Amino acid sequence: MSAGIAWQRPSLKTIFHAIYTALVLILLSLPAWSADNQTVSVGVTAANKPYAFIEGRTPSGFSIDVLREVARQSGLSLDFRVGTWPEVFGAFMGGEIDVIAGISYRDERARTIQFTDPYHVRQIYLMHDPVKPLEDIRSLEALSAYRIGVVRDVYYLQPLKDAGVELATYDSVPSLVRALAFGWVDGIIGAELTLNYYANHAGFRFLEIAGPAPLGELSREDFRLGVLKDNQALYEVIREGLAAIPEGRIDELFERWQEYGGTSIAESSGFALSDAHQRYISEIGPVRIGFMRDYAPFSFHDSGLVQGLSVDVMERVSDLTGLQVVPVTGQWSELYPRFLKGDIDIMANMSRTEERLEQVRFTRPYHVIPNVAFTLDENLHFNDPADLQGLKVAIGSGIYYENVLRDELGDNVLSFTSQQAMFQALAEGSVDVTLAALPNGNYWVRQLRIAGVSIAGEMTLEDMPGEDLRFGVRPALEPLASIMDAALGTISPTEMRTIENRWLGASAGRHQPPAPLRFTDAEQAWLDQRNRPLTLCVDPAWLPLEGLDEDNKHVGIAADTFALFSDRSGIEFTPLPAETWADSVKAARERKCDLFSMAMETPERINYMSFTKPYLQAPGVLLGRVEAPFISTLDDMGNQPVGVVEDYAFIELLETTNPELNLVEVPNEKEGLRMVQERKLAGYIGTLATASYNMQKLGLADLKVLGRVPADWSLGVGVRNDEPELLSIMQKLVASLTENERNTIKQEWAGIKLEQSVDYTLLLLLVIGAMAVLGLMFYWNRKLGRLNRELAAANSRLAHLSVTDDLTQIGNRSYFDQEFSKSFHWCQRHNMGFAVAMVDADHFKEINDSHGHDAGDRCLVALADTMRAHFRRDTDRLTRFGGEEFVIFTSFSDREELISRLEDFREEVARQTTRCDDQNIGFTVSIGLATGIPGKDNVPPEFLRRADKALYLAKKNGRNRLEALTLEEPA
Repeated sequence: MSAGIAWQRPSLKTIFHAIYTALVLILLSLPAWSADNQTVSVGVTAANKPYAFIEGRTPSGFSIDVLREVARQSGLSLDFRVGTWPEVFGAFMGGEIDVIAGISYRDERARTIQFTDPYHVRQIYLMHDPVKPLEDIRSLEALSAYRIGVVRDVYYLQPLKDAGVELATYDSVPSLVRALAFGWVDGIIGAELTLNYYANHAGFRFLEIAGPAPLGELSREDFRLGVLKDNQALYEVIREGLAAIPEGRIDELFERWQEYGGTSIAESSGFALSDAHQRYISEIGPVRIGFMRDYAPFSFHDSGLVQGLSVDVMERVSDLTGLQVVPVTGQWSELYPRFLKGDIDIMANMSRTEERLEQVRFTRPYHVIPNVAFTLDENLHFNDPADLQGLKVAIGSGIYYENVLRDELGDNVLSFTSQQAMFQALAEGSVDVTLAALPNGNYWVRQLRIAGVSIAGEMTLEDMPGEDLRFGVRPALEPLASIMDAALGTISPTEMRTIENRWLGASAGRHQPPAPLRFTDAEQAWLDQRNRPLTLCVDPAWLPLEGLDEDNKHVGIAADTFALFSDRSGIEFTPLPAETWADSVKAARERKCDLFSMAMETPERINYMSFTKPYLQAPGVLLGRVEAPFISTLDDMGNQPVGVVEDYAFIELLETTNPELNLVEVPNEKEGLRMVQERKLAGYIGTLATASYNMQKLGLADLKVLGRVPADWSLGVGVRNDEPELLSIMQKLVASLTENERNTIKQEWAGIKLEQSVDYTLLLLLVIGAMAVLGLMFYWNRKLGRLNRELAAANSRLAHLSVTDDLTQIGNRSYFDQEFSKSFHWCQRHNMGFAVAMVDADHFKEINDSHGHDAGDRCLVALADTMRAHFRRDTDRLTRFGGEEFVIFTSFSDREELISRLEDFREEVARQTTRCDDQNIGFTVSIGLATGIPGKDNVPPEFLRRADKALYLAKKNGRNRLEALTLEEPA
């Protein structure tokens, strides 16, 4: 360097200009895209759901779909290059990528990049839970009253901080959405499409966009396609391809990703069964499907009907396949054992686990829901089961994560058969945490009005992001699982979204006024052409559901329902006189009537009738004489004659599901019940409502309910199948019924009077003198009748008290003496297992001595209550034998399952405590069990002796244990 020349450090601006000039020269020297080359490399970011991401090896997302539309319009072939934004942008600027997607216009970028018009403007919005809404947010300052969630280091973070907004930051948008769903924040901020996508994907459809975020210019970001300026030919092709996309198509793609998670929003292209599958569906006939009765909003009983998301999905599967289904409702602890025994063919709301695969064939999931921890402790945070150490945790019995939780928390895990009971325990403080599905838990928190409930966290297991709801099918019906799976796969996203919105949307659970009834032009034209009333075929003797009075006037629940239909539509309905239900069925076959007012769909009936959705659900029961034993399944009836009304739908069902049942058809329910009373029939199958009505009206005090029929009567309107317009009209009328209307009609008929009151005023005026004596006699007879009824009721109460233990309200020693031999001999006749368990409270004298007899009595009541909760089957008999000693006797088919029930009972007694005088008293029980199948030479006392010996062994071996002996072992 010459000494005469001074060197000066160049400025940063000079350096930047030199680098920029060099980069431009390099880019200009690169070969430009040629129209001869139809393959174009496109750069997209790899993890920007739902705009662009990798699914397997395939790029997916809204921007990807827009690019494919551009390619379709321009005839290009796309080669997607994915990576982070810095990687993709650097490769694009270096000429390694032809087109970049999702880029926003900037003045400095425009020096080297040509931009298309925006194909999307990403809006930044606020999302909230409408149950706890964000009120009128028009400025950042208005947000300062709320706790707001944002993604960590998001570009609009600083303006929120400057405005004094209380912020909670999260690593990702899914975590952000969960925080809002769980109530940890009052609102969240993010891109509208992204927030809706993740909320819908996670099952939080109750969350809603509250409005634009008050961020000014920061609330909008334009998405364009970019091409380097030296590639003018490609830019023109890309620009023209984007412009050629049909109007509305990009909006449709946006809706596809916002509403349906990317699934095509086109309606199902059609679902057709193969000939073999059609034959199979026809051959298996109606199938019984188990729905939990208290699992809202997925399945629950309301207004006499089983309703919910799972019910609607099953109805859609039924529509697609032609499968006939009969709903069976109950608790999971009741339904699942019946499913395993074959009484139920399909279980709804079932999660797939490895343990269940041997006994269940699963469909694909139709919904996935998060399971979360509800608690009254706002400081509790839950990420892992270990966080719940030392806390009492309530779970639903048989839930898929039960074993994992018990391995971690042991005896602190308490299982409940009822969802309602779980949340009542939380409200009462009996448990610290209740684990449940988020929508289900929110439902019960609202129903029970539990204040101060918060969500501590989510229950997640490896490879199981939430509770997967599927249909489980018995292995014996394995082809049905694949048929249902295929049908589920063809339910269009539009249909599924409609179902989900009905039950999971923000308005779910809120009573909406019925929409005005509107008929199509074709329906109205059909009605206008009718110059006569529509004729109803009814069951003339099925009150309180329906009947015909002496003047052939239609009465009952169905009649009141059709009166509403008539008011709503102007249609006149006239009943067709009939002597029996069989007469009405024959008339319908011969087209002598237009409608069944209340009937159940069957394979035979669909040959001449179509059916609306049910408007009433009636439980099915088996009636028998009062001395007959209770049954656990219809197979327990053996070959004994069982009555059912001629042409009732259940005949078709039972001939398929219980072919060995000896069914005898009777003309009507009254005759069937009389035949049972006269011992001409061993039982009668009917509905609980009609059987109760007729037993009271006929005074059949010597009959009782022997058990539930494993199906319910799903009663809708039947419509002659040659009048399709009439079917759609009646379906609209059925759909117009509100919950309040259904309840009002049911309540009016639930309190039906069986005797008509008599007005004696006129009679007395006519016969004042001569009939005075007869009047007095009549009055005396009436008084005697009332006294006799009161005496009968008192005798009934006395009879109940005579066999009931005053303290525990279970059977006493007299009850034991009456029922023990009956239960034994029933098992002996039917070659069934008989079990006797003697239960003794350990060291109970110490409780009485230390805490007093009042405390001891409370402990015995708690013990009886726990026993009652674990032994609820019709064949289970519970008695207090004396003092602190109890006896359970029952029939069984699976000895290990019975032992498991006894062990669960013993363990729960050991876990629980009884509160008395500000002290928690705990105790344990010892159990001696005797089991066996009684032979002709056995007698009841043998079982009692073996149970007593087993109890002695349990005490000798340390107490708080169960010992079991079989009939073959010496007493």
